[in-house]
Amino acid sequence: MRRAFRQGATAVAAVGGLVLTLTACTGPEPDPERAGTVVVAVSAPFLSLNGGTVEGRSPGSTLVRSLAQAGFVALDEDGTAVPDPAFGTIEKVSDAPLTVRYTIGEDATWSDGTAVTPADLLLEWAARSGQLDTVVPELDDEGEITNRDALDAGVAFAATSPALVHVEQVPVVDGATVTLTYASPVADWQTALDVGVPAHVVGAAALDIDDPAEAAAAVTTAITSADPVALRSVSAAWRTSFDATLLADDPSRAVTTGPYKISDVVPDGRVELVRNDEYTGPRPAAFDTVVVRSDLHPLDAVDALRDGEADVVAPLDTPDVLAALDEVEDAVVTTGGDSTLQLQLQVAGGGPFDPAAYGGDAAKASAVRRAFLLAVPRDTVVADTVVPLWPDAEVSDAMLPSVGPEFGEVTASAAADPDAAAELLDGAGVTTPVTVRVLTNSDDPVRHEALDALTKAAADAGFTVEPYTPDLGVAADLLGAPDAWDAALVPVTQGDLPVASIVARWRTKGATNLTGWSDPALDAVLDALGATVDPAQVPTVGQSVAQSLADAGAAISVVRTPVVVATRKADTETADRLPTVPAVPPLALGRADLTSWWDWARTPAS
Repeated sequence: MRRAFRQGATAVAAVGGLVLTLTACTGPEPDPERAGTVVVAVSAPFLSLNGGTVEGRSPGSTLVRSLAQAGFVALDEDGTAVPDPAFGTIEKVSDAPLTVRYTIGEDATWSDGTAVTPADLLLEWAARSGQLDTVVPELDDEGEITNRDALDAGVAFAATSPALVHVEQVPVVDGATVTLTYASPVADWQTALDVGVPAHVVGAAALDIDDPAEAAAAVTTAITSADPVALRSVSAAWRTSFDATLLADDPSRAVTTGPYKISDVVPDGRVELVRNDEYTGPRPAAFDTVVVRSDLHPLDAVDALRDGEADVVAPLDTPDVLAALDEVEDAVVTTGGDSTLQLQLQVAGGGPFDPAAYGGDAAKASAVRRAFLLAVPRDTVVADTVVPLWPDAEVSDAMLPSVGPEFGEVTASAAADPDAAAELLDGAGVTTPVTVRVLTNSDDPVRHEALDALTKAAADAGFTVEPYTPDLGVAADLLGAPDAWDAALVPVTQGDLPVASIVARWRTKGATNLTGWSDPALDAVLDALGATVDPAQVPTVGQSVAQSLADAGAAISVVRTPVVVATRKADTETADRLPTVPAVPPLALGRADLTSWWDWARTPAS
């Protein structure tokens, strides 16, 4: 991606408040001589070190974990699995049944000096397979757990993976190898399992065993014997012991495998990481300390960069922020793209895109959907709203961005075509205007202006766009109020299991199928995609899914949302008291794995 250096601000009015409400925690006083310490200011707080939990997959948690944790494989921006042979190897030894063998490297070590062992992989299998859970979470309309007492009383890791659920038997351990046998083929087998949180720390917390080897062995015994009493404590410890609030009280639990380890946590404020001397991999720490702050308002982050209190800042990309960065002397400012903004149409809520609205006439509903998508002025949104924030922005044709920003590209006109849309409506015998209620986060300036542009363009095509104000919130209404909205303008983030994320989103009654999409022919293709164990074949099958969705008018992508990162230009006069930071790429917090973003904080591989 070409770097874009800002020379001046564009006067575009920022609408509403910020997407995130940032807390006003106060960090430590800046050290005037901190050549070995780099300070990074971001907009997302760290919530948990456990990547198997919802909190651990939050953007701020993913950011910190991607610096502190090493493992068998990382996930690149385009959904490609990137192995780390220094940590260990993953080998597919059979297709029928799908059998995968993990071999832990001799030098793989936790930051407290304890060796990584099969116990750590067994724990992650137990947590993510769901095979040992005796109770599952029950959620209300706002996504809050309502049966916490039942969870605490039973075995509840409550983190079942759509991939590992197919590993129904306890993995086989032989020395340093762990072998998984899948009951059904799974496309995401390369990234389905990795080392998560340490078994010996979980064993100490759950079973009150101090010796690391004994604690890990006790966890293994609990898993292999399916001991309900021990597993109740183990599952609770796995689920809760690595939250930011607990790590703040006891940082010794923050045991990791990467080039840095966590030394201090201030919830909603900052995380301090220091060099991990136990790390022997190819990319050790480039700094003594990295401080990740999330307590700064975007404009305050710019001030911190100017005043030498921060070295890398990734605030919300707005005209005000860019204008402020232009005033920072010697700042290197780079813009880029994050999650893909996509317009998805509701087909199960009785609205204009649902065949039920036309007596079950699927062809008529399809015509209305395709007509509405023809009215989306993608080029206008990009040129007027996003280019001022990210000069290299382009219209997105990625139908399946949960894998990567270019996955499943389906070429469509970037410009609205109201005449063609009106012809489709007329040919289908649909009376106009057709009212469409659009659900989106209007507090976000980009989405607000995109909705304005859509409203104007759709009127020319025979549609009346009405903003839908969420009752319980955007996320809750997406899940629980399908009859209250007809289209949703939402950013699509990358899935930690890229193929599974497609299947869950678009298969009939899929776990994250928010629009009620149902197509038996597509279901068959999705089933084939989910069972494609050859990574080289996934794009081909995925393209069939993308084309089917595009032809039927299920959704359309608009543009990647803009992001900005700024660093202080290297200065020989301050190199003895401030860190020298190399080129830093834009921070896309919508990625499932940010390991590669931290390349600048690790020494180059020799």
